[in-house]
Amino acid sequence: MAPLTRAIRVARKADSTDASPLFSGHVDADWVFGQVPNGGYTLSLLVQACVQNQANSEYPDPLQVSAFFLQPTKTSSTVEVQLRVLKCGRSFINLAADLVFANRVCITAHLIFGKLPRPSRPLVDPSSGYSRRHPLLEHPSAAVVTSMPGVFSFSKHVRWAEDQNIIALNHADHPTRNALTGGGVAVWGAWIELGDKDDRITPASLVFFADCVNNLATLFPHSVTGAIQETLWLPTLSLALEYKTPIPPPSSMHASRTIGVYIVSGFPSEPQMRFNTFVEMWTAPSNIGEGAPVEGWRDGQVCLAIATQTQLIGNGSMNAKAAAKL
Repeated sequence: MAPLTRAIRVARKADSTDASPLFSGHVDADWVFGQVPNGGYTLSLLVQACVQNQANSEYPDPLQVSAFFLQPTKTSSTVEVQLRVLKCGRSFINLAADLVFANRVCITAHLIFGKLPRPSRPLVDPSSGYSRRHPLLEHPSAAVVTSMPGVFSFSKHVRWAEDQNIIALNHADHPTRNALTGGGVAVWGAWIELGDKDDRITPASLVFFADCVNNLATLFPHSVTGAIQETLWLPTLSLALEYKTPIPPPSSMHASRTIGVYIVSGFPSEPQMRFNTFVEMWTAPSNIGEGAPVEGWRDGQVCLAIATQTQLIGNGSMNAKAAAKL
């Protein structure tokens, strides 16, 4: 029953070798979606093992993660992360990693590590009109905390403040719904904050944040998705995340446990109402309800990572059935 930073701790196993590193971790009972561990949280355990393995190496920083979810894990269980090197080059090292529970591979992933430099200035001048700006409109000091879906059992450790200006774009009567081109996607944005004051944003926790969002299934009406919110389950098939900049140290400009998230979600298709979500994860200038906006506060924020994922729209009975098989 631990906050996220403690819930994704892993330890190197005694029988681990340099050629075949092995790590063990504990799947905390709080970090579940319905009755099944949240996919992003479980993947965070795998990423944390890789980060620890590379910490003192020539390639200490994660640059990219591509993961496929084969089956769920079980709450309050011990899992093993098995690593191997696929290729080691001049600038990058490619790792393969499997998260194993009860001798079954639950997640298989490919990771690229290297050196992620801290930029001294933006690569694209913000004044040029070609630079991506922070997508959230409201400073977190003025944001109002909103409720998370009831199936997010980890809401005791995480809270968010949704950007209502962005959510309004999904309403049926919004002008964009009748546009002749484009459209058909859900958009959402929020400040998301880890509740424990000792928690910190880390490369591994960003993987969890990528899977802790509202999306097409929760933003579009039942007539479109067929989803019943009270019994919703959204199993993740695949998730790819690319790290863009190092996480800045806590300061008056950057919060230590809050990030800004913006998503675009769409393209439902068969089978099983597959859909895709694109996620941007940004630094936050303060925690929710703290601090005060200063002129140009967006200019000091950076995009930490982007992610894409494929999910299914399922229901509670599927979730319970998956949990019962474990």
